[in-house]
Formats: sequence, structure tokens, C-alpha cells
Amino acid sequence: MTSTTGTDATPKSSARILGALNALIALLGAWLLAVAVADLVRGDITRGLWLLVSVVAIRWALANALREWGDNVGARIRDQWRRELPAHLSLPRREHERARGDLALAIDSAAEAPVLEVLATSARVAVLGFALVYMAAGWPSLAISGALLASAIPLYVRAGKRSEAMAVQYEQRRAMLEARQLELLRHGPELRALGAIPFGANEIGAISDSEHVIALRAIRVALESSLVTEFLSGVSIGLVAMVVGFSLLGGRISLEHALVAVLVTSEIFLQVRRFGTEFHRRENAVRSVALLAEVSTPAPPVGRGRLLSSDQLVTTVNSQPVSINVREGERVLVTGRSGSGKTTLLHTWLGWSPAVAGTVKFTARPIGYVSVDSALLSGTLRENLTLGAAIADAEVLKVLAVLDLVGPRFSDLDVLLLADGGGTSTGERVRLVLARALLCEPALVVLDDIAGVLDAHARESVRAALSNSEGLAIVEASVDDPVMTDFDIRIEVGA
Repeated sequence: MTSTTGTDATPKSSARILGALNALIALLGAWLLAVAVADLVRGDITRGLWLLVSVVAIRWALANALREWGDNVGARIRDQWRRELPAHLSLPRREHERARGDLALAIDSAAEAPVLEVLATSARVAVLGFALVYMAAGWPSLAISGALLASAIPLYVRAGKRSEAMAVQYEQRRAMLEARQLELLRHGPELRALGAIPFGANEIGAISDSEHVIALRAIRVALESSLVTEFLSGVSIGLVAMVVGFSLLGGRISLEHALVAVLVTSEIFLQVRRFGTEFHRRENAVRSVALLAEVSTPAPPVGRGRLLSSDQLVTTVNSQPVSINVREGERVLVTGRSGSGKTTLLHTWLGWSPAVAGTVKFTARPIGYVSVDSALLSGTLRENLTLGAAIADAEVLKVLAVLDLVGPRFSDLDVLLLADGGGTSTGERVRLVLARALLCEPALVVLDDIAGVLDAHARESVRAALSNSEGLAIVEASVDDPVMTDFDIRIEVGA
């Protein structure tokens, strides 16, 4: 996936051109405004009013053009990322990883990057206005405004570093809170049985309180940086106005030059102030672009006839390189002792975990994944098995029957199920998840160590269901006796 704001030069180049144009027109407008006011004071009403109307019209037209451009560019960026977002939302989130739901927020922040680049460029180019200040009012005004602007830079840098540190802490704490909430919810029945619900509630409350504290600190940093820009801007304009006022009274400069010095100084600090007050939005945009650029791109599909392939693939758990090519109808067995990295290898093959080295490709056709941890959905049995697809009830009941899921509990497809599989055994839940996968007509089914929760009769039914699927490729990981009794490829992990 390519970041439009991060790597595509077109929006960034356009933003810089527009930012420079905005600053130059703003400085020109300040100079023309000074001339207009001087003309009105001298009694040249016609010219003064014409210049005032011209300045207002030009600034209004430029502001509308910038807003329209920003809306269009932001919409294009959002559309591009949102088209590719579903593939990433489907990837399981590793522990303490930033929530993938936050990718939607990151997209919105990244879409603001071009507009913020316009502000940044405007602030830089606006510094050229100091030349007008010098020509209009001399060194004193230039020294005052330049010194105050220069003194703001270290304060901006300090505020930026603090803001970044606060953002990192906040994201880490929020990830911890989400992970802990899910963990406690998953073990809710056991905690309730032990009377330990207050323990979980107190722990969630403590993490939530610390998250709020970090958020308040971030807000305080934002307010501090805003106050810095407002204070320095007001002081600079006030001092320049005082200096040129004395010069005007002494007859050393004209009214027009005095107005140019004050209005141009005001315009310089206006551009810088806009840039400074958006400091935190700018930091969020930069982080968001980096986050989206780092999101793992789904692997390109394999060539025709192959469903899964890896070349010298090294996982985060095992340094043993694995090369494989799985074709239609082939059976692959992955064995190894507990903790040797079988599940990690499966997840890396499917693109759910990052690879340390090597490459992996998999088919774009449906892939079924079944493990002891696979969950059901809160809804009817039909909704769990069809996932909204138009599949006849007879076909659903046929697959259930092959998997030996028969009887009153499975004949009524409108019966409600719970996400934790309440009312079903682990073996039944695994077979329901397998039935759901088979009804999606997958090209490949991955079985992650499910043999241990199935009795002999259940294993036979699973084997029969898999054998009835013509051309179906199967990858199974198992510690002991696998569901499959025959296989074409065997990989021993940790050997």
C-alpha cells in the first residue's frame, strides 16, 4: 500500500506551491491594505475603497480556493485508504499493538497532511515579509519582530517533543486498556464464579484513570503552545506599533510606511500563529502517515494452480527457514512439540504475523481457518454458518450432518448462539467453525491443532467432510495424532 500523503509527491508539491502563493498574496494584501488606509486618510476615497475591496476579494477568493483544494485532496486520500482498509481490519491484532480500528482515525488525520503542509509553507515564506518591514520602518522594527519570532522556535520544539511523548504514552495505555478489557471479558464466567469481579473492575478503572491523566496532560501541552504563539504575536505587533508610532510622530517615516510595518508584521505572525496552533494536528498527521505506511500490505496472490507458497520463510518464533508450495487438493502436515512455533508459522503463512525473513504468498480465494480459539458470533446458528450469504437451509443442514452435528440443537437454524459458544462443547464449536468455513467454498482450509478436542467419532466426521470437498487443500498443525491420516507434505517445526 502506498501513502498518498507520504510518498506521492503530487499533493505535497501542490501544497507547497499553494502555501507559497498564499503567503505572498497575504503579504501583498497587507501592503495594499496599508496603501488603502493611507489613501483614505489623505482623502483619496475612490482609490482607497477600490484597494480595500480588491484586497478583500482576493483574500476571499484565495481562502475559498484553498478550502476547496483541501477538501478535494483530503477526500481522495480518504477514498484511497478506505478502499484498502478492510483487508487490514481482518488481520488479528497482536498484543499491545495499536488497535486496528484506529486506522480509520489515522486515515482522517493523514488526509489533513496536505492542508497542514500549506500552512507550514505559508509560515516559512511569510518570513520574507521582514524585508518589507525593514524597508518600511528600518532596523528597530525588524530586530524586534525577528528576535521575538526566533525566541518562539525553541518553545515550539519543546512543545512538539512533549506532545509526541504524550501521544506515545496515550496510545500505549489505550492499547493496554483494550487488551485487558477483552481478556477480563473472556474470563468473565471464571472471575464471577470466584467472586473476583471487583478485581477486574478496579484494574480497568485504574488503567482508565491513568489514560485520562495522560489525555489531560496532552491538552495542557496544546494550550501552552497556543499561548506561546498568541503572547509573542501580541507583544511583537505592539512593540513594532510603538516604535513606528514614535517615528511617525517624529516625522522620520510616512503614514504609509508605518502602516506597512505594522500590518506586514501582523501578517507574518498570523501565518506563523496558524502554523503553531496546528502543531498538534500536524504531529498527528505525521504519525498517522507513518502508521499507515507501516501497516502490513496483504501478500500478492500466488500464481495459477498454487494456493500457498513461501521461500526461506523465518518466523518470529522459529529460525528454521521454511519453503513450500501448496497446490489444489494437496495435504500438508505441520508437526512439532508444543511451543515450537506451529501456530506462528500458520499465521505467518496467512499474513497475520510478520515474517523475520523470506517471502510468502497466498491465494486471493477464500481460506478457512479453524482453531480451538476460533469464536462464534452472537446471533442465530444460520447467521453464524452463512455469514449473510444466500445458502439454502438444506445445504447448511447437509454440512452439519456430515460433521455429525445433528439433533434438536442443530436442526433449528434460528436458534441463538453466544459468542463464547455457551451451550456447546469445544469440539462442537470447532466443528461449527469448520462448517462455516466449508460453506464459504474455500480453496484452502487451515486446521490449527484441533485434533486434541475431538473424539475418535468426531475426527472421522471431520475427515469425511474434508474428503467430500473436491480440490480442497488442507494445512494441519498437530502435536500428536492429526485429523488427517494421509498427507503429501510434512514439515517438522523445531526439529
